[in-house]
Amino acid sequence: MTSFQLQCFLAVAEHLSFTEAANCLFVAQSSLSRNISNLEEELNLKLFVRTKKYVRLTPAGAILFEEFAKLEQQATEAINRARKAQSSLEGLLRIGIIENQRSEHFLPQSISSLRKNLPNLKVDLLRGNFKELRDALAKNEIDISMTVDFDLGEYLNQNVVYQPFFRSAGRCVISKYHPLAHQEIICLEDLKKEPLIAISPDISKGAYHHVMELCSLHGFVPPQVHFAYSVENLILMVESGLGYSVLDENSSIMGSSAVRAIPISDQGPLSLVAIWHKNNLNPAISLFVNMLMEGNNGKTEK
Repeated sequence: MTSFQLQCFLAVAEHLSFTEAANCLFVAQSSLSRNISNLEEELNLKLFVRTKKYVRLTPAGAILFEEFAKLEQQATEAINRARKAQSSLEGLLRIGIIENQRSEHFLPQSISSLRKNLPNLKVDLLRGNFKELRDALAKNEIDISMTVDFDLGEYLNQNVVYQPFFRSAGRCVISKYHPLAHQEIICLEDLKKEPLIAISPDISKGAYHHVMELCSLHGFVPPQVHFAYSVENLILMVESGLGYSVLDENSSIMGSSAVRAIPISDQGPLSLVAIWHKNNLNPAISLFVNMLMEGNNGKTEK
């Protein structure tokens, strides 16, 4: 059954006249009759009683007319809602952003473009650590989580979709009083005998495993690991000389005068990712992600 056959059936059923229905649809009456006959043959149902004096619905035709008319109305309403969503979306978009990320490279421009196109949309922003963002997405307290790609694995049980949108790199973070603080680039093996400060696996297994794998790549296992439960706490521990750590270079903490953030030799890139549930039908999500990508020239790099 095609959509045109359905239109033909509804028109004849409404007008009870093949001539009027053909005029309404701007088609030849022969074409209309052929489509009705094909529909009856496909459904194995007689839909109309036709005589030279009148056209009337059969009992089967009357039932289909009632049900198909409802479907047509629902389809029209759905199309109108979709058009309204595209032209003047109203509603709320809730965005969670990982703690201490500098957002000026991507967020202001993306939200500004979104609000320019959708002035009736309200945007709520939430800061949180890795676990807080995962929990907020799981509880539907946010629509999108913007986090670092190494934490993505812990979202996969939530049936999510994700899009990388910004590329960064890790930096070795040490106290400004550390003997290596003057170096322009650092080899992590130079710190192999010193304590490592890492985000606790309770907060992000991905963050912990990432830094441990980086150490392994440089040929050592840290002799001691101190756990921090937030990036802010991690920096405080580094400032106090309790050890070194590795952080994303896009972290706002990099501006601390008490620490040095030094590029690391032989390391791969990091990416920020936007993550949302597959079954979240908020139309603002895809629009916002498109703005993120367009604002970054469609590339996941700085």
